[in-house]
Amino acid sequence: MESAHFTVDAALLRELGERLIGRAHIALAELVKNAYDADAHTCRIEIGHDKIVVTDDGHGISEQEFHDFWMRVGTTHRATEHVSRSLGRAVTGSKGIGRLSAQFLADEMELQSNSATCPRKMLYALVDWTKIRSGKDIQTVDVLWEPRPEAGTYADSADTGTRITLSGLRTNWDSEDIEALGKAVWMLRSPFRAANRPTKGKTAYDFYVELAAPNIEDAKDHFDKMHQALFANWKARIVGTLEDGRRTLSGAKATISIEFAKNYPEGLESSKIFRETVNFPVEKKFTPGSQPNGSATKRQQTPALDQVHFEVLIFKPQGKQPGGLAVSDMREYLRTYGNVSVYDAGFRLPYYGSSEGPEGLGGHDWLNIAADQGRRLISSELLPDHLRISGRYLLDLPNPGRIFGAVEVDTNHERQVLEELDEYGSWLQIQPGRDRLTPNKSFKQLQDLVRFALDFYANRYRALADQAIQHKRIKEPPSRALTGALKTLERNQSSMPSEVYSEVRHAILEVDRRIRTENEALDSRAVILAPLATAGMAALAMDHEIARETNLLSEAAEALERLVAENPSPILEKAATNLATFHRRFNSYRMLFSPLADTEDREATRRLQVSSLASQVVHAVRSRMPGVAFDLEGIPNDLHFPVGAFVEWSAVLQNILFNAWNAMLESERKSIQFAGTVRSNRQLLYISDTGAGLAMPLADTHILFDPFQRETEITEENRSLAIGGQGLGLTIVRMIAAQRRADVRFAPPRPGYSTTIEIAWKV
Repeated sequence: MESAHFTVDAALLRELGERLIGRAHIALAELVKNAYDADAHTCRIEIGHDKIVVTDDGHGISEQEFHDFWMRVGTTHRATEHVSRSLGRAVTGSKGIGRLSAQFLADEMELQSNSATCPRKMLYALVDWTKIRSGKDIQTVDVLWEPRPEAGTYADSADTGTRITLSGLRTNWDSEDIEALGKAVWMLRSPFRAANRPTKGKTAYDFYVELAAPNIEDAKDHFDKMHQALFANWKARIVGTLEDGRRTLSGAKATISIEFAKNYPEGLESSKIFRETVNFPVEKKFTPGSQPNGSATKRQQTPALDQVHFEVLIFKPQGKQPGGLAVSDMREYLRTYGNVSVYDAGFRLPYYGSSEGPEGLGGHDWLNIAADQGRRLISSELLPDHLRISGRYLLDLPNPGRIFGAVEVDTNHERQVLEELDEYGSWLQIQPGRDRLTPNKSFKQLQDLVRFALDFYANRYRALADQAIQHKRIKEPPSRALTGALKTLERNQSSMPSEVYSEVRHAILEVDRRIRTENEALDSRAVILAPLATAGMAALAMDHEIARETNLLSEAAEALERLVAENPSPILEKAATNLATFHRRFNSYRMLFSPLADTEDREATRRLQVSSLASQVVHAVRSRMPGVAFDLEGIPNDLHFPVGAFVEWSAVLQNILFNAWNAMLESERKSIQFAGTVRSNRQLLYISDTGAGLAMPLADTHILFDPFQRETEITEENRSLAIGGQGLGLTIVRMIAAQRRADVRFAPPRPGYSTTIEIAWKV
């Protein structure tokens, strides 16, 4: 049998360059990475008329390396070396395609290099990419080269290094294109590294990219100043680290720390730092029965990531910023360069970062921040139980326009660790397009770790914000402030006319008297409402405890239904139906308490639509009021309660409905009607029922809003069906309505009904 050999079309070089490079700034980034891997400290990019020159001060390319590596497309020597020759840097190259970036940018490339092994001998090469012809073998692509006995001068006046000159540019570079390229180049290295190393040095960590082009200095100066101002204006700082994730036998741990600046959240009197040690990989919350087989066991994941470091800054781009930073500039910068970027061995992967920006900086919501905000998730699936707090803290997750962060990984290191451990499995690796990570197990674990840190931030922010609100409420009472004002007035009595002194003193004393009167009234109400507060807390505690039992109840109902399907039996079928009915009614009872446990529903922020809120309340109480017909058709869509929390107006309607239920226990027809109207600058809501009606004149019904006043007498046989009946329902209705500047009264009954309550307020 004869053998044949593959041949490669010369056009493959052009195809690889276009498909694997794709964009101008990525092409230049490949050349910059080559300089970094060559132990350079400076890489200089010069853009002139129809020419780009890239120069570094690295160890250069020897004649042997030119033939063995540079002339071999797809060489893997970088991947096997792991670290650079002199400085021990984690190398960035792994695919052997960096030199193809040259033909993506220009028609001709000139290479000059003096190597550290032979600094007095220059390697010179010339490549004309236009001579590539489809249909010809790749061996027909000639690269002209020769050794020259001459010294060279490279970046920072070094006598070793490499200079690549690209001529016949395939892109016309105007001032806007150059500035956009400059921004991409300046973001190529992690800005957090630059922020932590303010002076230029010559260590392995020091690597500087310089761009020389017409009118670029002003743009660079503005960019640098904006960067410096940004690092001085953060409100919260998140730092996360994982070391030896794959090599720790006792279980991998990651550390997360969050620092909150003073007065963030508003009212925080001093900066605050939180630290958390996280088991790695981060596990999502687990509940019994959530596994496909319904079991309560799970398999612990093994770490698929060894090292990562990330830093994320949170900003508040509104109001006056320290240092005179313009809010508009901050917002524009974060819109273009914000979100969380990923850096592999110190170089940015352009797929990760902002969702908008110049060409090549378009990003991706890889942490699902925007997606979860759109879903309005309220709690994290990643945080452990000991970080559980009340309130919808995940709604405080910062949007991408308030975030600036960097995640630093090393894909070559990850592969090396896997090989050293002689293990199989996934590792963090770059896709062939070289701008993103493969979405495998390792990437998912990285994603969960960074997202854990952001969820932890949202959790601690909400806890601090709630503490600040409580602290604000217990500060100095108004009466003490008035006493201080009176003393100040007395100290200055001699310097003011006597009539002015007397008038001001009288006004202060009158305000003080009114405050004391109001405090006494509040104290008396507190005595009345104290039992209700205790009952409310008990209800919340009960709701918290039984919430966990509802899953078991649901599982029992489903199991019984399966049993009936497998073994038909009238008795079992009835039991299954009764249990399912009880489960539905049980959940509806819990809905009565759910607003009390919800921060958003407790805080007054907007005017709630009457029809929507009434529908929710009726849905919640319907199972408590069997046989009642509810009519909500008469509520206009443009009717809105005064500004108030959901829990307030929900309590008003619930108490009125429960009052109506007790009044209808003896009635054959049980019906409740909602109706509303808008009159000029007033809005009115009417709630009518078919109960026993009022036994007193309408003019005297105001006393029914006083505590412990009851109009309806409930018979012994119906007492078990009554709801409440302590004489406090209408008192609560009036107190809440008055707090929100609404009036509540009994009105003439509407046609077909025996009792009507009217709620009225100004628009």
